Amino acid sequence: MRPLVGALVGALAVTSVPSVGSATPAPPTTDAPATTPPRAPTTPPTTVAPTTTQPTAPTTTTTTQPVATIPTVLVPPPSVTVPAATTTTTTTPATPPAPAPASTPEPGPAAPTARNITVYPEQMQHILATIRYLESRGIYTLPPNRGNASGAYQFIGSTWNNYGGYAHAYLAPPHIQDERAASDVNKFLAQFGNDVSMIPVMWYLPAAARNPALMDVVPLPSAGNVLTIREYQTRWLGVFASISGKPIPLPQTGPVDLSALAGFAPEVPLSSVEAPAISYPVLGPSRVAIPECDDAVQIEVADNDGDATDGPTRADNEAAGLCTPQAPGIVFGVKLQPVLAVADGVVTDVRNVDGSAITVTVTDPNGTSYVYSGFNDDNPGTADGQAPDHLRLSALAAVGGEVRAGQVIGFMGDTDPLPLGVRADVPTDATVEIDPDAVAPHIRITMVDIAGNPIDAFGPMIDALFRQTCRVMIGQWSIPANGSDHEPVTIETTDDDDEIDSEWVITADGRVTASGWGALVNPTESCGYAPDTAFGPGAGGADMGLVHWLDPIVLPTDVWIVLALQDEHTIPGLVSR
Repeated sequence: MRPLVGALVGALAVTSVPSVGSATPAPPTTDAPATTPPRAPTTPPTTVAPTTTQPTAPTTTTTTQPVATIPTVLVPPPSVTVPAATTTTTTTPATPPAPAPASTPEPGPAAPTARNITVYPEQMQHILATIRYLESRGIYTLPPNRGNASGAYQFIGSTWNNYGGYAHAYLAPPHIQDERAASDVNKFLAQFGNDVSMIPVMWYLPAAARNPALMDVVPLPSAGNVLTIREYQTRWLGVFASISGKPIPLPQTGPVDLSALAGFAPEVPLSSVEAPAISYPVLGPSRVAIPECDDAVQIEVADNDGDATDGPTRADNEAAGLCTPQAPGIVFGVKLQPVLAVADGVVTDVRNVDGSAITVTVTDPNGTSYVYSGFNDDNPGTADGQAPDHLRLSALAAVGGEVRAGQVIGFMGDTDPLPLGVRADVPTDATVEIDPDAVAPHIRITMVDIAGNPIDAFGPMIDALFRQTCRVMIGQWSIPANGSDHEPVTIETTDDDDEIDSEWVITADGRVTASGWGALVNPTESCGYAPDTAFGPGAGGADMGLVHWLDPIVLPTDVWIVLALQDEHTIPGLVSR
């Protein structure tokens, strides 16, 4: 039996990420440094941990959660008090200062490399699946790249060292490649006390394990690498938690993180065409489709409990566009679940025609476009395709209008075509059931650059999920009114114990309030907090957005021209209407 391959993101817990923006990974053939061996050759073991045993123990951690920086808002919520800065007066010494040293001192030590996230031998299959995804999208037959790395795990020739009698990794059958990778994983886990957070460090740049200052360096960018070691580690852990179906809980042990609980607009790391960073696009419980495309016909997945179950076929994932290095981000939820903008930008296209996928395109000043597809077109509890406009899109979804990251631009539906095998169950109340012969409610986000070239959306989405999990991301800044005198609609969700009133309400004026798990991003039991009052327009949360919202978003004229000339048949959703 081949190793278990996860295909859906489960719950992730709050974690700390570096202040630098998450970067888009290079194509899978160059994720690892192309000219530096990721690790020294090892002798094949006499025994290798089996790669098919089901997990029996949950992931645990002993790390503590740092307090996030409170973003600067135009009008902070009255209930949040930010301590005033203090100053200390110092006396000038009477003696002259010592002469400057002859050489520049070494910088202070970086944050620890290890995160103390313990795993067990039964989770070997999840570790291997995570490595395969990040290195090659699970393609065992991937030929050598310019750095001579090949196969599912991207072993370079010297590290592979003719293992099993095969000159290159890609020439070996899958079980031989798995065996070789498992031998290294076993060695690294033994070396670092079963701390799985060290696997990505050792796979990417082993020297960073001995010198934490290297964690915030992009190794060999000339070889195509764009992620720092810490960014790669963060993304790796997000995918690992996704594939295993187990959260990585980081218990709340320090002061309350006010920025996470007060309903502020999200701050997104600096972004560029080469290194896009986004905000997470769905409020409340959700799951993300993992673009795993190994050589198996039927892909096994981890369900909400981490147990193995049948997933999509390879053909299903290919049809959904999930088998390319520039895969879209597909997020599953329930009908009418709020969909959020992932970046600041201008709406450059809206398509809202009965019988077709409802799409919205937002373009940022760099010319990167974010195409959202799959908004709702049904009245509550039906599949009638007759939903009024305010239950499809928000008032922000109008061509030429500005949207800000975290604002509600519409409501999730099932108008985006998707193979039936690609789906996920999402925590909801028992009255919500997905017809097995129907497309599961989801939103698909495709990212393209100004030239129309697709950009990997899954990696930045995982980064955003890992960065924003457990955050209250709705406030009075979230959505303007869209009409009046509508019939209010309540969409129920639930916490694990169904003890919190968790729901979204689309109000009479077409705005949204949320409470309980419905107000959080990717809520899990590890969040340790869920608001028991409503957040949103007319309720709790920050009154206004961030300071930079005062600056208008202006797309350069040449960006508008390029968008207008795009071929809508090959790049749908990019022609301004």
